[in-house]
Amino acid sequence: MEYINWTDFEKVDLRVGTIVEATEFTEARKPAYKIKVDMGPELGIKKSSAQVTANYTPAELIGKQVICVVNFKPKQIANYVSEVLITGFPDASGNVVLAQPAAPVANGVKLF
Repeated sequence: MEYINWTDFEKVDLRVGTIVEATEFTEARKPAYKIKVDMGPELGIKKSSAQVTANYTPAELIGKQVICVVNFKPKQIANYVSEVLITGFPDASGNVVLAQPAAPVANGVKLF
């Protein structure tokens, strides 16, 4: 494991948002969804591509709060631009389980 210092951690802007839209991303090479996340009044609605199809349906994702990295440069994925990275952990099969707050919090608040 490589250690980082507090300044390194402060560079990563992790915030909570609520998924407001999720649709199949048929153009992606690996199974994924096109997701829109409400990141609060400061950042607004942001787009993401997420490979979470093994554990979630689009309908199940709506309303879930997720933890996102919001300060990566936008990334072109097929014909879609992903603006935030939705975080998660691998389950026993290697499929993504979303990282979520334990209780509801305001969209856009920063993890500290």
